[in-house]
Amino acid sequence: MCNRLQSEVFVDANIFVYHFSGPTEYSDSCARLLQRIEDAKLVGFTSTLVLAEALHRLMIIEATTTLHLAPKMVLRHLKAHPSLVKQLPQHLTVPDSIQAIGITILPLNVDDVLNSNAIKKEYGLLTNDALNLAIMRHHHLNNIATNDPDFAGVPGLTVWKPPT
Repeated sequence: MCNRLQSEVFVDANIFVYHFSGPTEYSDSCARLLQRIEDAKLVGFTSTLVLAEALHRLMIIEATTTLHLAPKMVLRHLKAHPSLVKQLPQHLTVPDSIQAIGITILPLNVDDVLNSNAIKKEYGLLTNDALNLAIMRHHHLNNIATNDPDFAGVPGLTVWKPPT
C-alpha cells in the first residue's frame, strides 16, 4: 500500500462516497486526492460502473438522511414509494462534479466483462471489483485509490488507501 501516488490513478466508488457524503473519517484525505487530480498533479480515471455504484450509495445515504429512514429499510421504502426518489436531488450532481474535477470516465465494454472472468478466478475478486480491474488493465492503469482491501492481493497494482 502507498499513501502517495504519482501519475495516473483509477478512483474507486468508496473514494467518491467519502468525498460527497462527508464528513467521514476519510473525507479530508479523499478531498485532497481529488484536489490533486483537479490541480493536474495526478491524472484521474474511473469507470461507468464506479459512477453507477457511487450514485446508488449516495442516493441511499441521501434518502437515509433526508427521509429519516433506517439504512436497512431505505431500499424497500424507496421501491414502495418511487415518488420519494424524485425528492432526492443531491446525488444527481455527482457525475457533473466528477467530470468537473477532470476525471475521465471509462466505459465498460464486453471484452472487459469477458476478461473479468479470468480475474475472478485468479484473484477471487467479486464481480464489480473484477470488472474494474479489467477496465484498468484495458487502459494500462496500475494505481487505484480505494478503501477496499480486496485489491491488495493483486500483483502489480499499487493501492492508495485514504489515511484517517
